[in-house]
Formats: sequence, C-alpha cells, structure tokens
Amino acid sequence: MKILFLSNRGLLPIKDGHTRRSYNILKGLAEQNQVYFLSLYETPEEIEQNNVNELKSFCSHVEFHHAPLKKLSIPMLLRLTRSLFSMDAYTIWRHYSRSFLKRVDELISTGEFDLVHCDTLPLAYTVRARSDIFRSITDHDVSYLKCLRMGEECKNILLKMFMILESIKLKKLESDIFKHVNLGIAVSDLDKNLFQELCPEGKFTVIENGVDIAFFKPINKDVLKNKLVWVGGFEHYSNKQGMYYFMDNIYPTIKKLIPEIELDVIGGGVTEKLMNMANNDKSINLLGFVDNTLPYIHRAAVFIVPILSGGGTRLKVIEAMSAGKAIVSTRVGCEGIAGKDGKHFIIADSPTDFANAVLKIVLDDNLRNQLGDCARELVKTKYDWHIIIDKLCKIYQEVNEK
Repeated sequence: MKILFLSNRGLLPIKDGHTRRSYNILKGLAEQNQVYFLSLYETPEEIEQNNVNELKSFCSHVEFHHAPLKKLSIPMLLRLTRSLFSMDAYTIWRHYSRSFLKRVDELISTGEFDLVHCDTLPLAYTVRARSDIFRSITDHDVSYLKCLRMGEECKNILLKMFMILESIKLKKLESDIFKHVNLGIAVSDLDKNLFQELCPEGKFTVIENGVDIAFFKPINKDVLKNKLVWVGGFEHYSNKQGMYYFMDNIYPTIKKLIPEIELDVIGGGVTEKLMNMANNDKSINLLGFVDNTLPYIHRAAVFIVPILSGGGTRLKVIEAMSAGKAIVSTRVGCEGIAGKDGKHFIIADSPTDFANAVLKIVLDDNLRNQLGDCARELVKTKYDWHIIIDKLCKIYQEVNEK
C-alpha cells in the first residue's frame, strides 16, 4: 500500500509520549508499506539533516512545511483572536498552514495513494473536505475532555474562560469530523467509548500506545529503596499541575515518615516554581530533559504519576510498567490502561492515599516486586509495538482490499 502520513511535528528528536507514539507508528507502517511522510515543522532544529536522513531510511519520501510558531508573538495573537470569532477550535488555527493544505490536496489528487493517515486531530482541516480517498484520524486523547479538565482546574479566570470555550469547540469538532472521515483511531477502549457517544455515526478502532519491550525491560540490579521518580516535560499544563500537587500536598507527608526519601524529577521546561522548590529541598533532584530515562526509572523504588487532568493513555506509564516498576498513580494518570488497581499499579486519588501507597511500596519489597512483575507481563501481551503495528496494518490492508 501507499500511505500518506500527515504529522504536525518532525518526530525527531523524540521529546514526549505523543512524538514517541507517532514515530513508532510511522516506522512500523513504513516497514510493511510505502509511506510518504508530510509534516509541519516550527524550528530548523526539527529538520536537521541527520533527522531527515533517519526518516528517509524507512520512509519513501519526507517533506516538511513551515508551521506557525506557538511562542507568544503578534502572528500568534492574531491567530488566537481569529479563533475567538471562528467555529473552529484554536488548535486548528495553531497548526494551520496554507502551503501544507495545498500540498495535501495536490498529493491526494494524484490518485497514487491508497489512504491518508492523519496522525493528529489538529490537522483535521487538511482532510475533512476530501471524500475521494480513505482517511483516518488519530485522536491521541479525547481533546475536548482534556481541555475541559484543564479549564476547570485553572486558577486564572481569563484562561479558564478560554479553555472552557475551547473545550466546547473541540467537542463540536470531535462530534463532527468523525462523521466525514472513514475511521477514527483512539488510543484506548475508554476513549473509543467516549468518541462513540460523541459521534454515533462514526467508525472507530483502538490502536493502543505501545512500548519497545526489548528496550524497556527490568534489570536485576538493586533499586534505591528511598528513591522516587517522575517523568514528564513541564511544557504540558497537566504535568506542571500534577507535580505542584505532589510537591505541595503529598511529598511533605512522605518526607515526614521517611526523612531520607529522594525524588528524581525528569522533564524539560522546568518552571521557576519547581526550581525554587528544589533550591529549598535538597532531596529534590531536577534533572531536566534526558535522552534516556531508563537508568533513572530502573534505580527508583516507585514511579509516581500524580496527574489531575488531561486525557489519552500516557506512554510514560506503559514504559515504566514494561521496565517492571511499581507505580502509584491517580485514576486520571493511568486512565485507558488495561491494568487493575492493586495488581498492576496502585491508584490513589487523595493526597493521604497517595502518600500511604508510596510508603507501603517503599517499605515492602515483596509488594514492589509483585506490582512490577504483573505490570511487565501485561505490557508484553498487550502493549508491545510489534503487536500494535500488526493490528493497524491488518486494518489498513482490509480497507485496501475492499
């Protein structure tokens, strides 16, 4: 098959879970099909020669078009203002490129492609009017619900109003776009059910987030029993919110009972507030962005996920499960993952319950090992990238044969 793969980012270097998923889906599809990669980019760093060469090593063609910058600027403010008077959500305007839209139309019109894989909802504007080719859209989370949760938690009244308005527009987009495209791809059964409620006329399938189980695997070295680890970039609001919540409401309780506890915080975009916290508490290690999180995950006794908002299925949780780690998470943090509370991870939604769960794992080696072993076994049977890619290729092959 010949597939047109549309992305809103260059995919290399891999900086977050969304990018990692997209990269693995792209590479997996390209191993079994002829894939034309068409992407937006924001900065020259995204298309440095070595990155393009790696993408070209498995894609039949790689092409980039400049995207609007997300940083505060006059063009960004103009797009924001325009979105306020538009029925389209700001996420559409933020990724809108006239040249990209024109190029998508040109490529589809050649008749050379069997299908279009639109890898992210913000690029829906490129395919919604094209009914002459099979089109799938991947929605990495239930976008309106993620936006609504963020709005409800936001303290800034103007930002809160904007986020709630944006959630209304996203709900309209998600309830409408899947009527027009041929397939909606969700990352979990939970998301799929929510999409079907939003758009009963749509056709949906689940292509889970996955993990390289050969890379993210347990090691036999002893863990540091008093070490906790967080993984997640602070460019994302839900990560900032979750870490502030943990630092303010949970970590002090843990420290009171285990004074020698330490926390490794991994993720770029470290805020001034987090820096101040670390400066005042030497047990907090701000490590910033790291190329390989695995050594830090391996040495920690507990992988924490104190997330309060957002959506989708978090790759970092699946990767920690694959590495055989004991995990404590809020319900939102492990949402969409086919695991059981108390068997594959521990769910704790209140500060007291979260602190108690962490303490229980730190003090009980058997519990820590049991949680890690069960988590690893689940990932091997359900979230291995090879299984997931084969599933998607089979779906696309059936489409092509009709």
